[in-house]
Amino acid sequence: MPADGRNEPMLLLTSPLGDDTLPVQQGTLHAIELDAVEELSRPYELTLTVVSTERSIRPQELLYQPVGLTVRRIPRGGDTADGTTRPPEDRFFHGVVRRMEAIGLARRDRWTYRLEVVPRLWFLAQAEDSRIFQAMTAQEILQTIFAEHGVQPVEFRIYRSNPVREYTTQYNETDLAFAQRLLQESGWFYFFEHTKTSHTLVITDGNEAFKPVTVPSHWVIHEGNNFDVLDRWEETHSTAHGEVWLQDYDPTKPTTPVDGREDTTLPIAGASRREVYNWPAATMDNQVAADRAKFRIQHAEVVSALTHSHGYDHEFAPGRRFTLARDPFTRAEGIEHALHSVRHKASDDSWIAGAAIASYENDFTCFLQKTPWRDDARNTRPVMAGIFPAIVLGNDGEEIHADPLGRIKVRLMFDHRKDTVAGKAIWVRVIQPWAGNSWGWQHLPRVGTEVAVSFMSGDPDNPVVVGGVYNEVMQPVFPVPSEQTKSGLRTRSTLRGGTQDFSEFSIDDRKGQELVFLHAQKDHQVEVENDETVTIHRNQTVTSETGSITISAMQSITLQVGASRIVLTPGSISIIAPAVSVTSEAAMSLTAGAAMQMTVGAALNMTIGAAWLATVTGTITFETALFIAPIPVPVAP
Repeated sequence: MPADGRNEPMLLLTSPLGDDTLPVQQGTLHAIELDAVEELSRPYELTLTVVSTERSIRPQELLYQPVGLTVRRIPRGGDTADGTTRPPEDRFFHGVVRRMEAIGLARRDRWTYRLEVVPRLWFLAQAEDSRIFQAMTAQEILQTIFAEHGVQPVEFRIYRSNPVREYTTQYNETDLAFAQRLLQESGWFYFFEHTKTSHTLVITDGNEAFKPVTVPSHWVIHEGNNFDVLDRWEETHSTAHGEVWLQDYDPTKPTTPVDGREDTTLPIAGASRREVYNWPAATMDNQVAADRAKFRIQHAEVVSALTHSHGYDHEFAPGRRFTLARDPFTRAEGIEHALHSVRHKASDDSWIAGAAIASYENDFTCFLQKTPWRDDARNTRPVMAGIFPAIVLGNDGEEIHADPLGRIKVRLMFDHRKDTVAGKAIWVRVIQPWAGNSWGWQHLPRVGTEVAVSFMSGDPDNPVVVGGVYNEVMQPVFPVPSEQTKSGLRTRSTLRGGTQDFSEFSIDDRKGQELVFLHAQKDHQVEVENDETVTIHRNQTVTSETGSITISAMQSITLQVGASRIVLTPGSISIIAPAVSVTSEAAMSLTAGAAMQMTVGAALNMTIGAAWLATVTGTITFETALFIAPIPVPVAP
């Protein structure tokens, strides 16, 4: 707005200390200068120089308090380059005071202060958190954060899909950084719309959300300062990469990588293509990967052709569009441009000079309305370096909670709100020492135990369990230091197993007492497909305390000590030894179902302590080389 000599103020301020009025009221703040910076997807910053008759204003009267500034449009004939009269419209700025400076005494007994005014969104930069969001869309997550900080009103102008995000992690990020990251990943951006008493945060994913300014067209004219004059027009064109290719890995589809690729539409990209390849895409969804590749290409395209200009229309703001009457280079007419950033400068000496000496101008950058705006969508997620503690989750009554891939659910310790619950938490893979197709090592951490978690490629949304750890409540298997020489594992029977319900394999390395110990809580089975050899250098004891021992073989069983052996085959039992002694403390019975043959290589001595009874149904024949005296043999009646 050109300098004006009317006795009417152009800048009108509304604050907790009162509204601008004439004549000057005691203690009221009056704006004399405005320096404001607005930009797409950035909280605006208004620097206001104000005066007051009050020598000492307390900070609590202004800090974190809303203020509104009106840049009045004072109608005059010939306010536009074509000589038409533009109806008076005011431009509003509204925000919250975040900083206040007392500068000193100005003219006419006015005290000068400087205020820095920002949107409520800005204060999200002063809050930092780590938390988990589950099964929510980006819009739902943002609405949650905005509601917690009182950021309102908020308007979503979303024209494309808004998919549910299965798992979203905020880690040591300010709420503002996290919110802006979500916006970038979704291909969204934001700007603000002001009224006298409020400012609306507008979130969108398309240029369709941009509203036109009132002036129907603007002219590039190097002289004059009318509302529709642009006295500088500097077009910048630069090269950009020709392709973005994003990939990631989905363990549920291990042979097919997650893939998203997008080529530029710019004719000046160059023959080399200059491909940008990034891993990870930070998603398991091919469509999301493709969208993010497209967002990055669109960002490169839109920032490769920006125009810088200077003008006087104070309606200019990010999220507005205007029509260029004629392009000074191509001579094309009626081309729409969208505003990316605007810096406003205004001054008004009405409150200290006694007469209205006011001016307004702006510097801005813009781009073609037909070119989609996108913020830089490069992966700005925090890199999760190191190991993080977590607790294994499960449903009520469960001790093991896993899916067919052996994945479990965990709650990270930094989830201080305990938002992660078993019903919504994602499945987390467990690192095993060895893993193959139905072979390898398998151990599933139990519900309630503490585990150590890392993150695949440092992605906060892709945790992986790397091991288990003990703590003060869950003590080591083998007490330290009393059993610190032991290594091994001890399980716990489930469900509801107690301290005595376990199986164990342990090794004790205590010098002189070395021991390998195996305990089976119930059954113990060993299966050998071919040979088994057991060598014992001293003694072996096998005891069955309450049951029996069965040794079975298809061909033979041999028990051997030195030259003595017992051989069992399916058809016979052989006892071979230098000497054989059979002793029965009570009765002994030998029964043969068919013939029995006894061969003695030397003498046979038989001592019978009482009667000897032999019953023969046939004949008895004795053959000897010597004479045998007759022996009376009783005959059975």
